[in-house]
Parts: sequence; C-alpha cells; structure tokens
Amino acid sequence: MKHKAFGAIDLLIGLVVMSFIFLMSVKAFKGASSINIKNSTIEQQSVQDHVDETVDEIEHMRQETINYNKQLMQENY
Repeated sequence: MKHKAFGAIDLLIGLVVMSFIFLMSVKAFKGASSINIKNSTIEQQSVQDHVDETVDEIEHMRQETINYNKQLMQENY
C-alpha cells in the first residue's frame, strides 16, 4: 500500500516541478526574440491583398493555358 501512494505522490511532485520549470522558461524567452515586427522596415501587406494577387496570377496562367490549347487544336485540324 505504501508503494502505490509513493508512486502517485512522486508523479504529482514531478508534475509540479515540471510546471514550475515551464513557467520560468516561458518568462525567460518572452523578451528574447530577435524578430521585432513592430519597428520593421519591411513593407507590410495584408493577407487579403496577397491572396488576391495570387488568385489573379493563377487566373492569368489558366487563361494562357486555355489559349495555348486552343491554338494547338486549331493547328492540328
């Protein structure tokens, strides 16, 4: 009986110690990031604009493919 209780208490103490170590490490790494996005000189672009540009490129490439295939079909006949 004593061994079962010791195992449960041991696991509980280990969980508490790991939680404490995790909380301390999160505080330590909070300000250690080398990326500073707020003061960055990189031009920021919204996600919607980027998606719109990508969709336009895909539509343009699709239309070029359709035109190329039509041209091939006309040359073959």
